[in-house]
Amino acid sequence: MSDEQQPTVQYSANPQQTSGKAIASMILGICSLLMCIAYGLPGIICGFLAILFAKHANQRIASGLAPESSAGMAKAGKICGWIGLSLSMIVLLFLIAVFVLGLLGVVAAGAAGAAGAAPTLLP
Repeated sequence: MSDEQQPTVQYSANPQQTSGKAIASMILGICSLLMCIAYGLPGIICGFLAILFAKHANQRIASGLAPESSAGMAKAGKICGWIGLSLSMIVLLFLIAVFVLGLLGVVAAGAAGAAGAAPTLLP
């Protein structure tokens, strides 16, 4: 047995918490990407909120109230939010166009029937 003492190593790492707004921004951004196929509206709401939370997180990071390690999450949330918002708006506009064209088709068919066009009988 030796009388040598093993050196003790103490880690005093100060773990910084990630900004809650940055986390919310990233989660909402991912949700906006996933929700863009759900008639567009949930994706628009999640995308808008993701962009808003990313802006608030970046402001808190710039003022020193949130750690700079949160900047990556805020940026990811902002990018996903913009992409999800754009895709959701495209899906919503497409669905509105399909609805309007379908409605116009029904109106046109009704107008053709009211104009006295007799149906053609097949032999």
